[in-house]
Amino acid sequence: MYIPISFTLLVTSSLFCQLVTSKTHEPTELHLIHRVVHPDLPVTPWAELGTVTVPSFKSISPTGSAASLSLAESLRDDLAEFSEAVDPNMQGAMYHVAIERLESEGPVSSIKACLLPSSTSANVVIHFSATGEPFAIDYFVSPVPQDGICPVTNMGSYPAHNASVVLKSPRMAPLPELRIPPPLTPEGEPVAPVPEKSFVQKYWIYMVVVLGALLISGPAEDSPSGDGKGGK
Repeated sequence: MYIPISFTLLVTSSLFCQLVTSKTHEPTELHLIHRVVHPDLPVTPWAELGTVTVPSFKSISPTGSAASLSLAESLRDDLAEFSEAVDPNMQGAMYHVAIERLESEGPVSSIKACLLPSSTSANVVIHFSATGEPFAIDYFVSPVPQDGICPVTNMGSYPAHNASVVLKSPRMAPLPELRIPPPLTPEGEPVAPVPEKSFVQKYWIYMVVVLGALLISGPAEDSPSGDGKGGK
C-alpha cells in the first residue's frame, strides 16, 4: 500500500511534538554520580551520589527553581573509599560530580578535592536546554577561600553534604532593535538633513498679515466733542 510522504512526515512530526510535550510536562528524575581523580593514581569508579526530582519543564524558571535531592544510601561508604583511594589534601586531586546517562557520560562539574574537608555545605545547579534536556551542571561548596588556595587542614575525609539543588531553564535573549537605514542620493551618499527653519522663517506670513492689518486700520480717531456753549 502506498503511503504519501507528506502523511508520513506529518505523523513523524506529531509524534515528536507529543514526545517533547510529555518531557516538558511530566516530572522526571536525574541521577547524579561522583568520584575523585588524581593524575598519578588509578581512576576511581563512578559511584551514586543521589537522585534529583525534576518537576515539569514549564515550572522551571530562568532565574532558578529549587529541587529536592535524595542522597544515596551508600554515600558515606563511597566517600570513605574515596578517601582511601585519593587523599583530598594531595596536590592535583579533583572531585567530580556528573549527571548519569546510559549512552555516554553526561555533563561533569569538578572542584579541587582539598576544598571539601573544611566545607560545610554544597550547592548544585543544573541547566536545561530549550527542549528540556539537562546540558550542564555546576557543583560548588562553601566556605571557599577568596584566593581559591586549599586551606590547611589535617582532615583527609570527604564530608557527606545534603546539597541544595537549583534548576535553571534557558533565558531568552532580547530581540535586536532594527533601525531604518538613512536615505541615499543617486551617488550613494547620505542625504543631508534639511536645516530647521527659524521662528521668522516659519511664521513670517502671519507677521506680515498682522502688520498689514495694523497699517490699514491707521491711527485711532478722536471722538468729536462739542463746544459746550448753550444759547440763553
